[in-house]
Amino acid sequence: MQKKELTYEQAMQKLEEMASQMERNEIGIDEMAERLREAQKLMKYCHEKLYEAEKNCKSLLNVEEKA
Repeated sequence: MQKKELTYEQAMQKLEEMASQMERNEIGIDEMAERLREAQKLMKYCHEKLYEAEKNCKSLLNVEEKA
């Protein structure tokens, strides 16, 4: 990933841009493999962010139920 951590929204925007470029055939075959590796990393990052957000929400809801 990059040195500066992306937000979830920034990562999703990058993925959408990549998908759009691929659909319009703007990426050559040589660059495609690199883009797919980058997309895989971005998807993993987004999944982890969503998992953490879900975990935090469940934790907060659990605390509220006990109160």
